[in-house]
Amino acid sequence: MDDAAKQMMRAVRGSRSQVAFSRRLGYRGNVAAKWEGGHRFPTFGEMLRACTLSRIDVAAALERFHEGSAGEWSLDAPTVIHPWLCALKGRTTQALLAQRSGLSRQQIGRILSGRANGRLPQVLTLLQAMTGRMPDLIGALVDIEQVPAVAQEVVARRALARLAFSHPWSPAARAWLGAQKRVPRADAAAQLSAALEISEAEAEQLVSAMVSAGAASVIRGHLRPAARASVEIQATADDVQRLRAHWARVTAERVERATGDDLFSFNVFAVSREDLQRIREAQRRFYREVRAIVADSPPEVPALLAIHTAVWEH
Repeated sequence: MDDAAKQMMRAVRGSRSQVAFSRRLGYRGNVAAKWEGGHRFPTFGEMLRACTLSRIDVAAALERFHEGSAGEWSLDAPTVIHPWLCALKGRTTQALLAQRSGLSRQQIGRILSGRANGRLPQVLTLLQAMTGRMPDLIGALVDIEQVPAVAQEVVARRALARLAFSHPWSPAARAWLGAQKRVPRADAAAQLSAALEISEAEAEQLVSAMVSAGAASVIRGHLRPAARASVEIQATADDVQRLRAHWARVTAERVERATGDDLFSFNVFAVSREDLQRIREAQRRFYREVRAIVADSPPEVPALLAIHTAVWEH
């Protein structure tokens, strides 16, 4: 995280000299040199202020990273980050964040309450514990190629995202493989075909595509999953729509068959527009909580969760 922080501040500075950049931020000394040399680090909020002074659209970057929390950060107070962090945190406990990040519960509590500002590497660590997607935030703010400490991970994540669009069944295939740990490569397509109830030819395409994208590897004749990663899919509206439609069809087919232990719930209602917004926010919180559970859970059973709030209104 220290390397990522140093490289990020160099990218934020852009073409200005270190001295000129420091002056623009209001410092008399050459603070930029200290930041980029790792002798000291800015707070996360100070990094965001530096971004705004470098004409980086921080609000748009936070919206791309996580639209549900972006409104908690204000250009009028760019160094105030704890409301945004609390919105990202959702209901994830500080104890769980401490376990994931290596930070103490006291450190996390001070940052989330605004009693401590949180240095850049520290908050990057906390963001990774909260979302599993810290490199995506860096990439939303600066050119990720200028932050080699995390650039490779971002490239790999983008490859996984592209895999999801070119092969819609691939998230399920990855989940299945993660639950198996390893499968003989020669038998992988047949086993995957039976598990997902798809053709063996499509299963073989999935296996080959996962290996090509780095989502799986073949070691000593066995197909093994890559390290799990949470991938935020960013693509065109048409791409996203096709992916949503795919999983909606899968859900509909399962409901038609009344399959085994599947849990299906629905509720048709009329509410005020204000309460409808509350329901949508509750759905987003629930989704974040599920992601936190998944991130911390040993993969034993692949599953699909689909949530859809639809509105009838002229």
